[in-house]
Amino acid sequence: MKITQAVLPCLTIGDKALRLSPRDTQAIVLRNLRSLTDRAEEGLVRLQALEEDRLRAAAALHGAHRPGKLLDLLSLVQFVPVVSPRMLARRLDVTISGAGKLLSRAAELDLLVEVSGRQAWRTYMTRDLAIAFGFGVRPVGRPPAPPQALPDFVPALAEFDREMAELDSVLAGLGIDVSAHHH
Repeated sequence: MKITQAVLPCLTIGDKALRLSPRDTQAIVLRNLRSLTDRAEEGLVRLQALEEDRLRAAAALHGAHRPGKLLDLLSLVQFVPVVSPRMLARRLDVTISGAGKLLSRAAELDLLVEVSGRQAWRTYMTRDLAIAFGFGVRPVGRPPAPPQALPDFVPALAEFDREMAELDSVLAGLGIDVSAHHH
């Protein structure tokens, strides 16, 4: 693979076979590449779950009469997928009781899953992780279609595109080439 001349322990990914019998390195490299592929595919599944969570959260917020700190909670679980009332109280500057109510509300909206089963030390996590760790069961049958992006976003996106085009023309008028920054 031309990563290095000598096999360094930090590059063996803990493969015992590479340390003990380095004669058949081709099979070991293949196994490590398969493992890397598996991790990448797992990452894509997690990414898809994040996107579905985001769309479900947007739909729930859109339908919420009084969202309160729900948006803050849903933003937080994109980065911290396992939360408890105590931790949430600190992070969102609310009482532990208020944090517990917020988490119960998120669970009722099917945005989080309560996994602890204990009254005093409740713990919640995102649905895909709850299933992956055995706290939930993967639903059988065809998965429900994820909520569609809300139509209300369309005018906002059109306005954003218009403003960006306006900015591009201002920059072009100043002699700044903006075409190199567009993908």
